Amino acid sequence: MIYGQRLMIMEYILEKISIYIIPPFLSIILGWSLAAVSLAKGKLRTENSLFSLVCIWWTLMPMVFLSHHIFKGNIELIMTIERTFHFFYVFMPAILLLYLQKSFNLNKKYLVAASFVLSFCISLFVPTKYYISGLYTYSWGYSAKGEIVFVIFGAGAFAQLLYVIWFFIGKVKTVQNYTERLKLKYILLSFIAAAFMMIFNVPAINGIDFYAYGNFMFIPLSLIAYGVLRYRLMEIKTVLHITLIWGIISSLILIPNVLIFVFIKPHVIEMNNISLFLFLVAWFIINYFYFKRIKPIIDRTFNKEKFNLINSEIGFADNISFLKTLDQLIELFTSALMVNLHFKDISFYFSAEEGLTLKDQAGRTFEIDPELYEWFTNDDHFIEIDMMRTNPYYSPVFDKMLTLFNQFDCSYIIPLVRNNELVAVAFSGERVNLSNINRDEARFLESVKRSMAISINNSILYQKLSDLKDKLEDKVAIRTEELLKAMEGVEFANKNLTAANEELNETRKMAEIDMKMAVHVQKSIFPKIPDNLSGWDIAASFMPMSMVSGDLYDFYIEDNQLKGMILLDVSGHGIASGLITMIAKSVFYRNFFMHRDLKLGQVVENANRELIGEIGNTDKYVTGVILRFEDDCIEYVNAGHPDIMFKKRDSKNVRVINPEDKNFKGSILGITDMNFPYKSLKLKTDSDDVIALFSDGILEASGADNSRFGIQRIAQAMTSSEEENADGILSRIMDDFLKFTGTPKLTDDLTVIILKRR
Repeated sequence: MIYGQRLMIMEYILEKISIYIIPPFLSIILGWSLAAVSLAKGKLRTENSLFSLVCIWWTLMPMVFLSHHIFKGNIELIMTIERTFHFFYVFMPAILLLYLQKSFNLNKKYLVAASFVLSFCISLFVPTKYYISGLYTYSWGYSAKGEIVFVIFGAGAFAQLLYVIWFFIGKVKTVQNYTERLKLKYILLSFIAAAFMMIFNVPAINGIDFYAYGNFMFIPLSLIAYGVLRYRLMEIKTVLHITLIWGIISSLILIPNVLIFVFIKPHVIEMNNISLFLFLVAWFIINYFYFKRIKPIIDRTFNKEKFNLINSEIGFADNISFLKTLDQLIELFTSALMVNLHFKDISFYFSAEEGLTLKDQAGRTFEIDPELYEWFTNDDHFIEIDMMRTNPYYSPVFDKMLTLFNQFDCSYIIPLVRNNELVAVAFSGERVNLSNINRDEARFLESVKRSMAISINNSILYQKLSDLKDKLEDKVAIRTEELLKAMEGVEFANKNLTAANEELNETRKMAEIDMKMAVHVQKSIFPKIPDNLSGWDIAASFMPMSMVSGDLYDFYIEDNQLKGMILLDVSGHGIASGLITMIAKSVFYRNFFMHRDLKLGQVVENANRELIGEIGNTDKYVTGVILRFEDDCIEYVNAGHPDIMFKKRDSKNVRVINPEDKNFKGSILGITDMNFPYKSLKLKTDSDDVIALFSDGILEASGADNSRFGIQRIAQAMTSSEEENADGILSRIMDDFLKFTGTPKLTDDLTVIILKRR
């Protein structure tokens, strides 16, 4: 008996289940969910309450269709439900016009009133045979037989819907705000979809076996939800893209399941418990395999942009993981945003010091409002101007935020926050494609923004340390002067001396730490002497006067071929000169490889202009020689530096490369008023030819009789070491140097480089 009751219950359930109830069921769930969200989010404001009514009224007919399947066969009850729901449904046009009147300034209050009056008059006929006289029965359900009043209502509702569409078309054309215009486009698209739903209801109402598309109201409901409830909107093409993906994914899982269900439905009742269990297990395994294997392939196929953003995000994190200068970090960050998010231009301001001051790379500063500073540190997401204008969330700071947008003539503000401190702000113009940032792009932006905030905070700390190094010598001089003055007062000498000594000890310890760090940083930028280099045997001696040198050399090598090299000498010595060598190394390296097609003199001119931009406001200058190698030919430029020396293999003479009659040697580098052109000459070399480059530290070194070491002693050492390799020639020069000076103590930074052609 129990088994028989179970069979009856299963037969009843299977009889009621139909794929035709899926669309109305989705419409009801979505409509009521949107109504609840709108009420909760809008805190019962008039606009949100009316929007909730629109959502509920659009689900009335799907609810009627669902009742057809629940009470299938009970015609009298279904007729009662039809007439009850239609009594309320006829007020749909009036409610819709009232929503437009309150939310979109329809300014047609008489039309709204007339619509309510007409709906009331029609509702009086709903219980009569002049509205619905019976039901048509189809394989997919029932449809009401509409009579004259029903036709009048349908025609009037459709005409009113066309008027609403025309109204929104006009609004879209006149609204200038991009976000507001996009919101109106979504609403317009939803009403157009609703109009199509109404048109495809007509055949069933007139006795034609055609499924009532009014059950698909979840489609216009979805579109209007994006337009009204969302402030960070997607483009129409994005909606269509997602719809396509959803349709493909749904079809690939829904269609096979429906076919299996239709095929197995007649046999379910006859299955015993074991067979039914095994069938359900197999069904579950097939669907599980789909979600684990097939669905990810579809996701990757239709979401290439998302995967590209993920790859770019990983690449960005890898690039900033190494210590970089502030300029390099800013260039990397702005480039990542412009390439991946299509921004036209970006202005970047970083924290200049403690407080509210921000400055850009050109030194321009501005003071950020304290209230905005607090807003950014508490909620550091990016802000889009159109989103800000339409979202009440920004109302507490709307005026100040709008002033900031206008001040920088931008469309996006991107704050970078680290440890509850604002480390930087990026101001961006419109995107090239004029679209708003979608969800995947927003996630990418927030990720790279967090990584950038960490790196730029570290870079600023490093920059402050470098500034401290620059000021260290002045600080020691000031403290020394204070100490001398304090010693004049005998009464307070001991007290002041003790305090000064303590401060000097702290300063010395800081100086030692800073100096060790500076030495480590400088050593890391000096290249190793190339070994087994094709075509050239190279040796170099690098001896700083103090721990940090103002001399710099670098080799430009590609595919084990020597393409070029530089030897630079920054005026002065110590930390300040050493920091400038770091800047000069980057400038010359970049220009050497960027301008291969230019003469070497023009390359030096370009590098000098860039170097002036970097150090032109200091009292430092740079001298140097630059060589470019091509087969057996060397192109050579001298910028105010000691001349190079050249010895042919079959010659006992060493000659200085400086054609004085051609006014060859150029001016020093890095000085604003001395940006002159540079000439180059070419030198042909053969096997065993030797070239010597050196800074003035070796030439100007003094011996016991106060004479200078000079060029002649270098030439003698090169001549006497004719058969030796580069290391042997260099060793002979340095041995002669130490014998001449009698002490390893230097009076200037010293660098000597020997090149011998293999």
